[in-house]
Order: sequence, then structure tokens, then C-alpha cells
Amino acid sequence: MLKEFIQLIYPDFCSGCSQPLLFSERAICSSCLMEVKSSFISNSQTFFGRTAVNREIYAFKFFKNKLLQKMIYEMKYNGNKDTAFVLGVELGFLLKDIYKSKNQDVDFIIPVPVSEIKKQKRGYNQCEHIANGVSQIIKKPVLANRLKRRNNLRSQVNNSRYKRWSNVESQYYLEGNFNGNPRLLLVDDVVTTGATINSCIKALQAETNQLISVAALAGNK
Repeated sequence: MLKEFIQLIYPDFCSGCSQPLLFSERAICSSCLMEVKSSFISNSQTFFGRTAVNREIYAFKFFKNKLLQKMIYEMKYNGNKDTAFVLGVELGFLLKDIYKSKNQDVDFIIPVPVSEIKKQKRGYNQCEHIANGVSQIIKKPVLANRLKRRNNLRSQVNNSRYKRWSNVESQYYLEGNFNGNPRLLLVDDVVTTGATINSCIKALQAETNQLISVAALAGNK
């Protein structure tokens, strides 16, 4: 009752259309969530550079999707953690259906890390909150502190495809080792060139040969 009263006076707003949310809605209104949902891309095997992955899955189409772009901007640059979590839940539902139909599963969820400098500036790592949303649906633990990123790389937004690949080649590293060869799900927000994912996979497979799948909210590579 108190929550409804507070929200009536200080309503939360949709990160897509900026309209007030209903009491039953979180971060994204039902209308915007339905609008961004579309067919997904799922390949049994794909490559990031020379690195093969078990499966590559995207929840939403990103190209020219202005509404989704706005949500992701809110999530990455305006500290909208709830949007990251809600979109992660939708990704989780998709993964659950795929794993059930393909009789596959994962053991751990690994969010793509950001540097500590960027994390302090934004206040959080959006990929970690996406991973938490995924975890709520597929019921697998999130290992948020095993894969690390160094602090010496600036924004890649304006760099060419080649420059991105060369810049992130050794930016990621694994802290500690895994026991055995667990099946890992690497979670990102948007995959563009694939350079970040390629570097993350190399770091994860530095000591062992884990079976790695990649899942992201959107792919634009």
C-alpha cells in the first residue's frame, strides 16, 4: 500500500517512452516491451575472430530499433539498473526455451566486465544486472568477479572495426581458475564487432577449455 502511494506521488517512468509506469510494471511499460520483442538470432556454432563458441543468442533486433537503443542508453549512461534487469529477464526466458528444446544447459553465467574506472563512473556494470535477470529465469549462479577488465582502455565508440579488435586483444583476464570444464554463458549488452567477446573468450579459455555460449540483448555485428 505504501509503495503504491509513493509511486502515485513520485511515479517511475518507462525507459522507452518516458510515460509513467503502472504499479505492476518495472522499468519498461508493457507496450514498449511488446514493441521491442522480435525474432531472435540463434546459431548452433559461430565464430568471433578465430574463436568458436557453442551458441550465439540475441534477444532483440537492434539495427534501427530506436526504442531499444533508448532503453540501452538509459541503462548504460543514466544508471537505470532496473531496465538492465528487466531486459535480462526477457533474455532469460529466451535462453530457457532454447536450452529446453536443444536439451542443453550451462553451469555458470559470466557478465562481460567493465573497468573499475568505468564502473565507478556509471555506478554499476550493466552486464552484471542483465546477467542477474537471466539468472532469475534459468536458475544458474552469476560469477561477477571472475572475469576482469584492465583500466587502461578508453571508449571504443568512434574507433574502426580493426582498431577495436586490436585495442581489446589483451584487455580481459581471468582471476582464479575453474574446476574442471564448466559450461559458461557469457552475457553482454550489445555485440557490435565481436572484439570484446573474442577477448573475453580467450581470457576464459587461457587455462582450461570450457564450452562457452554467448548471449546478449542485441547484436549489431
